[in-house]
Amino acid sequence: MDPETGIVRVPRVWIAHDVGKCINPVLVVGQVEGSVYMGLGEILMEEMAYRTDVPGNVVHKFPSLLEYKSPTTKEMSEVVTFLVEDPDPNGPFGAKEVGQGPLLPIPPAVANGIFDAVGVRVDEVPATPEKVLKALQARSQGKEPRYGPVRFPAIPYPAPMRVPTPAEGGDGRALEAAPTSAGGVR
Repeated sequence: MDPETGIVRVPRVWIAHDVGKCINPVLVVGQVEGSVYMGLGEILMEEMAYRTDVPGNVVHKFPSLLEYKSPTTKEMSEVVTFLVEDPDPNGPFGAKEVGQGPLLPIPPAVANGIFDAVGVRVDEVPATPEKVLKALQARSQGKEPRYGPVRFPAIPYPAPMRVPTPAEGGDGRALEAAPTSAGGVR
């Protein structure tokens, strides 16, 4: 992390993932490391920017994949992968997922690494150098050392769906949402 430029570099990632029973170790390691690659792209550079000057339309600010950046071999971190095998009796041959799960810890780990390195929070992905510098500038001005939204938006979530498992006598269909005493649904 360079406090002069805001550029974040992740030299190495250590990741452990419970894959159940590892049927094909080479493919499993490839899936884990591919997820790390996707997570690094999400937190460091992949951004969907939109123009606001086109009335009635939402269009990409840069309508070409030439400007949509993802890590190249030069930006990709070294990845040290540990496969944890705890077979799942319900999975095929005891296997568990290995597609998207390893992606999930990467963005928060890098965001916390930024905080550990320079003491600022970037609460919005991607954590671009511009955002890191704005958070550093805010800190130097005595303001809250962060960049990102100030609050979580109010979202009207739909009622939760309850689907009983086969062990509970379910047939794969959702139950009707039942109101609770507090006026919500259960």
